[in-house]
Amino acid sequence: MSELPAGTPNTSFSQILPGLQLGVDSTSLGAFKTCPRYYQLSIVEGWQPRDQSVHLTFGIHLHKARESYERAKAEGQGHDDALDLVLDEALRGTWDRALKRPWASDHKLKNRDTLLRTIVWYLDQFGQNDPFETVILSNGKPAVELSFKFDSGYKSEATGESFVLCGHLDRLAKYGDNYYIPDIKTTGSTMNGFFFDGFSPDNQFSLYTFASKVVFNFDVRSLVVDGIQIAVGFSRCERGLVQRPPAVIAEWYQELGHWLAQMELCAEREHWPMNDKACGNYGGCRFRKVCSKPPGQRKAHLESEFTKRVWDPFVSREA
Repeated sequence: MSELPAGTPNTSFSQILPGLQLGVDSTSLGAFKTCPRYYQLSIVEGWQPRDQSVHLTFGIHLHKARESYERAKAEGQGHDDALDLVLDEALRGTWDRALKRPWASDHKLKNRDTLLRTIVWYLDQFGQNDPFETVILSNGKPAVELSFKFDSGYKSEATGESFVLCGHLDRLAKYGDNYYIPDIKTTGSTMNGFFFDGFSPDNQFSLYTFASKVVFNFDVRSLVVDGIQIAVGFSRCERGLVQRPPAVIAEWYQELGHWLAQMELCAEREHWPMNDKACGNYGGCRFRKVCSKPPGQRKAHLESEFTKRVWDPFVSREA
């Protein structure tokens, strides 16, 4: 991950203009597009809830399971052996060594039991006999957890420094003569056409598609979304294709210049305005109570209810 302990120097920010992020990933760009104030608090200042989101924890373990499965298969292991390895890894990964007990989650849908169940059912369905074959790179390794970093082509007008796009591709796959970017998304709701339509447009997927061509020289025009509905008694998996025609990516890249210029303007003015129309999105912004207080009271509330971490997109997961 790109998340580092508080106090760690953040190499993605300009040394000339503090507050100007030069190394931008989908998390940072998405945060700014949602609300400049949210971006300021979460990325620039690094505030986060004291307890890690159960959704984030669940997602990390699920994506790690797919990565480990693909690495095992690339080494010649069969489905059953690879699945055994993945489950052993998940059991170890969800064991709290400090407290000497399993990961404790009070979420009825996302906990250790449903995680293990989901891994088994998902890999039984979309692991073995998957028509989308993971690309094997020239070094013989599977194309999973690929970190990328490249010059965006845009520069800061204030400092002359280049903006760099970076991030991580979970996986690159091939079907026939075409290449795809598979990704896993979980939901607690029944999946239908609206679920998969929700990824068009989508900032993260557009950046991934753009990077796959620039960095890895793969002409990706579609993403494979493995949707997983997590319920109390079952995990249901469905797959859908999300198109990314070249003209759509070209438009995304053109508008990227606008968003980077706005980020620079906020850094120059040391002011990130609030987008109060986004406060209620997705069950409510984590900083809603902070922003509802008078400006003079916000710092005290942040210090009492949140903790700090550093989000540095320049840090590679492969390091």
